Amino acid sequence: MAKTTMKQMEAKASVLDTWSMFFAPQARMAEAMLGQNIELLDFLKARFERDKAMLADLAKVDDPAMAMQIWQDFWGRMFTDYSVETTKLAAHAGEIAETALRSATEEGTAMLSMAGKAKD
Repeated sequence: MAKTTMKQMEAKASVLDTWSMFFAPQARMAEAMLGQNIELLDFLKARFERDKAMLADLAKVDDPAMAMQIWQDFWGRMFTDYSVETTKLAAHAGEIAETALRSATEEGTAMLSMAGKAKD
């Protein structure tokens, strides 16, 4: 087996550093998207639990006026919940767009660096 020269080891380390520069922005993008998905799933779980509780409450009442109150409260809360969540998602979308722009810039820099090192 041939001995690895110092120059080969430096070149290998340099390529690995460049690959790291390339994949780090991708990892940050993935983290941002997964974070948003987790938040959305948490919202949906809470929302469905409220829906389920409302149906249980509605099934228990025998007074039409009380049933209408439960129904009215449900719709009011639902609109509020979805409105608040939509606002959060819009803010996250802006943050993800900023992360995507930074990532693309960093990836471009990494590609240029890799191309320059490939010439050497």
